Amino acid sequence: MVVKACDHCHGNKEKCSFADNQLACARCRHLNIVCTVSRRHRRLGRRPAAKSFPHGIMQVWGIEDQERSKPKAQECGVSPHAPITESTSRMPTDIKDGVTQDAITAVVPPAPERLLAAPADLRTISDALRTVEDVQQFAVIHMPFMLGTTFALDCQRAVHTILRFSAPTLTEGYLAFLGLMTRHQSSLVLHKQSPDLEKAAKGLQRLRSVTVTHDYDAACALFLGQAMYVFDILTTANSSTAHSIMRSAMISAQQWYPRLINFPAMDTVIICPILVDTTECLARREIPVIRLTLPDRIIVDRYAGLCSTLLPLLYDLCALSNARKNIVNDTTSETDPGDDWLGDVEQKIKDWKPVTPPTFYTDHGKHETLIMMTQARVYRLAGLLVIHRLRFPFGVEDEAAKGLASSIFSEMFSFARSPGKDSTALPVVFPLIVAMFEVEGPGEEILGILSSFTVQGLCAAKLQGFVKQVRAFRKSGFRGTWFDLVETHLNAAMVP
Repeated sequence: MVVKACDHCHGNKEKCSFADNQLACARCRHLNIVCTVSRRHRRLGRRPAAKSFPHGIMQVWGIEDQERSKPKAQECGVSPHAPITESTSRMPTDIKDGVTQDAITAVVPPAPERLLAAPADLRTISDALRTVEDVQQFAVIHMPFMLGTTFALDCQRAVHTILRFSAPTLTEGYLAFLGLMTRHQSSLVLHKQSPDLEKAAKGLQRLRSVTVTHDYDAACALFLGQAMYVFDILTTANSSTAHSIMRSAMISAQQWYPRLINFPAMDTVIICPILVDTTECLARREIPVIRLTLPDRIIVDRYAGLCSTLLPLLYDLCALSNARKNIVNDTTSETDPGDDWLGDVEQKIKDWKPVTPPTFYTDHGKHETLIMMTQARVYRLAGLLVIHRLRFPFGVEDEAAKGLASSIFSEMFSFARSPGKDSTALPVVFPLIVAMFEVEGPGEEILGILSSFTVQGLCAAKLQGFVKQVRAFRKSGFRGTWFDLVETHLNAAMVP
């Protein structure tokens, strides 16, 4: 009996079948990939005798045969390190057919037979691709990371393309992410699974060892970093390592950002990590990896919304904060008490307003535009509140701090009272937390509102413990700032 499974099916240990006169198997045709059989034909039977090394008991089983069995990039029809070009920047449309915006607008409970047809376990690249290509399955997994349904199609295409180009690097980590998110479905579309720590560990290993030589390598590293970041913050009690995971991915892709930012199709992958890194650095007085260089277009991001033009200003704030922190820690340095070291960036943040493209209000629904405007306003206020507390410790100019905090709460309550209820994500955790340091009461009510948002609710609940510690220090007469408590008391990720 001769082995005839194609390379893809053989590698994933899946059934392989060829129809009459077809050069590609049924599975490869369904996945729209080139079908190759580059392995040497051999007869099934007993494994050949192992070759022993001259010393020790280690043995090798025909490594040269395994190398020969790997399909070459040219045979696959796609380079594993293909650069992004103007044509690929719009992403392949092979998953677009039959998928409309209306199909993603609302995820309704599926028919029982549909759930039964869903994979019980997410194990292979085929399972991952099948999940991405299915509208309902993709939506319940990824909508917690989008401000509204109008971002879903672009995100779906980007994920599908990166997965096809970078499957060997991405598969384990992405499958771990998919399996975890089945436990947080808005409606039961996929079978719930336990977190797969083994796949997550392999995903982290891939991220640590990734070599970025082309555009899609960089996009893959950034996407894998986000998947591993989410896995960490949702599975660990104290997710203080999540930030280092995200920064590792960003450092790997850092030199590719000037290229990637020119392709709108990549926005869904490259903007969110900058927001995550920046909020964490604001809290820890560190310098973010990337200062976003804005392109000649207006970015409306799935998670950062209209805040892309604010991110460079927040980067500058982080850099100033870090520099002053190092000066204070250096006992040999002297500071001028009259030095208004924050004045320039403070004025720029005060003057900042979100910029919208001409088609903003027609491209996005009323509730989506409201959430993006709310997010932009509270992040501006949070930046000003951070500046205020960098200047003044607790007990000094507290009324001004309370005024900024109350404005943040007011914006959030205004959004909560809006009639639309189709929001799937509310990434305003950082502004909420810095406001809760100043005023007790309203923040707890908003935490109740956030509890309906899967990721943001869980992360805000973890940070509530740090808020209580800061308040306890204030009541005990502490006259420092909450920044002074971060290093010793903040054991959770300061998420956006």
